[in-house]
Amino acid sequence: MKKRTFYALLVVLLLIVASLSVAVYAYNSFSNVVNPGKKPLAVKPVGAPYGGRLYRIDFESYLTGDPFVDLNMTLRSSYDKITIIVGNPSFKGCSGMDCALRKRTAMELGLMIGAIYGVRPYIENIQKGANNTSALYKAAYETMKNVKSDYLGVMQKIELGLGRIGNKKHLVIILLGPEEGATKNKVFCPRQGVLVIEGASEEALFVEVLTIKKLIGSAVK
Repeated sequence: MKKRTFYALLVVLLLIVASLSVAVYAYNSFSNVVNPGKKPLAVKPVGAPYGGRLYRIDFESYLTGDPFVDLNMTLRSSYDKITIIVGNPSFKGCSGMDCALRKRTAMELGLMIGAIYGVRPYIENIQKGANNTSALYKAAYETMKNVKSDYLGVMQKIELGLGRIGNKKHLVIILLGPEEGATKNKVFCPRQGVLVIEGASEEALFVEVLTIKKLIGSAVK
C-alpha cells in the first residue's frame, strides 16, 4: 500500500513538473514572438506626419520579404477569432494621459479590425439571400462575438508561446509601448497570425495604427 502511495505521489509530482516545464518554456518562447532575434528580410521606413511632427515607422518583414505584403496578408486572412492585446495588465482600469492615449489607440485599432473582419460574414449572408440590413446586423454580431481585447498577462504569454493563439485560425495583434519596454517605432509580423505594433511613445503607437489603416485601405473613417 505504501509503495502504491509513493508511486502515485511520484506520478503526480512528475506531472506537475512537466506542466511547469511546458509553461516556463512557453513563457520564454513569447520573447521570440516580440523579439524575433534575427535580421528581417526587408525593412521599409515610412514617414508619418501627425500633430506637427514626422514619425519614422520601420515596417519589417519576416515572412515574404515585403513588409506591406506581410501586413495585408496577416490582416486580411480569414480567422475564426481575433484578439487585440492592449498592453500590460497595468492598463486595465488605469487613469492618466498615457492610459487615455493607449485606450484611444486600442479603440482605433478595434474599429479598423472590426471593419475588416465583418466583410466576410456580411458577404456570406448576402450570398445566402439575406437583405442588406439583415446581413449588416449578422456581420456586426459575428464581429462582436469573435473580435476581443485582452491584456498581456502570464497566461496570454504562455498561449502565444505555445501557439494556441497567434496562428492561422486566431489572429493576435499586440500593442507595445514604453510601458512594455518599447524603444522603437516598428511594425512586423513575426509569424502567421501575429502582428506586433511597437511604439517608442504612446502618441507614436497611435500614429502607427493610423498609418496601418491608410496602408491597408481600410474603409473606416
